[in-house]
Amino acid sequence: MTIVTPEQMKYLEAESDRNGNTYEMLMEKAGEHLAEKIISIINIEKNKDKNQLFDITFICGNGNNAGDCFVAARYLKQHGIDSAVALLCGEPKTEIAKLNFSRMNQIEIISDKNILIDRISKYKQFDEVLSCPRQIIVDGAFGTGFHGELPEAVRDIFNTCSECDIVIAVDVPSGGDCRNGKVSDGTLKADYTITFGFEKFGMTQYPLKEYCGEICVADIGIPIEYTDNFKYKIKIMCDSCLKNIIPRKKPDSHKGNFGRLLIVCGSEKMPGACIMAAEAAARSGVGLLQIAAVKSITPVITNRLPEAMLEPLKADEDGFISSHNFETIMRAAEKASAVLIGCGIGVTDGTKELVKNLLKNLNCPIILDADGINCISDSIDIIRQTKSSIILTPHPAEMGRLCGKSTAEVQSDRLGTAMNFSNEYNAVVVLKGAGTVIAEKNNIYVNQTGNPGMGKGGSGDVLSGIIASFAAQGISKVDSAVLGTFVHGAAGDLAASKKSMQSMIATDIIGELGEVFKKLI
Repeated sequence: MTIVTPEQMKYLEAESDRNGNTYEMLMEKAGEHLAEKIISIINIEKNKDKNQLFDITFICGNGNNAGDCFVAARYLKQHGIDSAVALLCGEPKTEIAKLNFSRMNQIEIISDKNILIDRISKYKQFDEVLSCPRQIIVDGAFGTGFHGELPEAVRDIFNTCSECDIVIAVDVPSGGDCRNGKVSDGTLKADYTITFGFEKFGMTQYPLKEYCGEICVADIGIPIEYTDNFKYKIKIMCDSCLKNIIPRKKPDSHKGNFGRLLIVCGSEKMPGACIMAAEAAARSGVGLLQIAAVKSITPVITNRLPEAMLEPLKADEDGFISSHNFETIMRAAEKASAVLIGCGIGVTDGTKELVKNLLKNLNCPIILDADGINCISDSIDIIRQTKSSIILTPHPAEMGRLCGKSTAEVQSDRLGTAMNFSNEYNAVVVLKGAGTVIAEKNNIYVNQTGNPGMGKGGSGDVLSGIIASFAAQGISKVDSAVLGTFVHGAAGDLAASKKSMQSMIATDIIGELGEVFKKLI
């Protein structure tokens, strides 16, 4: 599914208008879909109690979002459903909003803030046992172009609305920034968001996603072909479009058909990082798995994963991989179809030297994660010297180290940060976090699987192992990143459903990979 930025949506609307589906027609369709959703919600509630009454208030600004509400109020009236339209910022200013405001007949208009607050508050005085109308608030104050802070008067009204029964946001909850997922103080949480044409990027990012409730995308007649002119495209991943990426096991298949992955990970202090990455890789279908790790941790690796071949490495005095292992690792990599570097190797002078030398000399796809990323953060131009493709899987702090930004700066523009870095260094970037962003130059993907329970040590090691396994199997670098991220999140969701987000740990994600693959293959 394609999603868009506010700037891209403006282009689509203009292109639609230029081709005969005018702004006025777009607003008519948007308002009609909004009214249909309100009617659908009312019907669902009436199935529970046919005598239930509803009190509907549209809270409108003075732009085109208000126009959508005016159309919806008119459609509701045609269906015998009364509502009130509250004007927060005076009468509408855009021409099509003015037009649709003039078309409303016998609909209550509220222009006074105090009258609006009284209307919203009037049922709170009744005892809950009395049969009161259910209040439906339709938030059409600000649209997808909003950024900044809500005016105090709007925050006061939204505060009054916060205890209403049902809140429906028009296109986006007012106060949400569709560029990056930020929200203003006072933003009203919606139960439903009816967004028009395409979902907006910011709705896939937190905290805005949390404020949207159930997101419904309404088709207003803008052809998907108009997106062909975008400089970059953003897509949400789904299982149906990923099923054909995974290599199928033919009857005469053998281990050599599914790649050979070399993992350069772990240290005496962090053996678990290596083990989790390796086990996740093995569970994701790679044919042969070889682990290059300091000799002291190889017994525990064998205990946990007897299927793996081992390349024992020399350790420095602190138990980290010594830079003197370069030739040994390069020999092991001669037969590898992909190499994963970084999980738990530490950041020392030795590991920095080793990682940089490996990046310059390896001839197969490289997946660089965790400490591997941190080892090159002081000289990221090394990425330009790789002989093959590279996938980086940073969390926001690691991404910040790579591009000289604070974590807050990265989070304020996850889309731009990942895309710009990918373009500059010709790398696939998997910017982890809720709503993981995967960038391959101007192709952007947003992952919607996963949950907060995955925010625990080791989860990233599992992700890198899954992605590396797919890359070793010959799947393209971007498909490996996209599929790996989706599978990782889906397994995390299964783990949470069984263990709870509170109790689940990273190895539980590995334990659910089989169930995910059974659904995908």
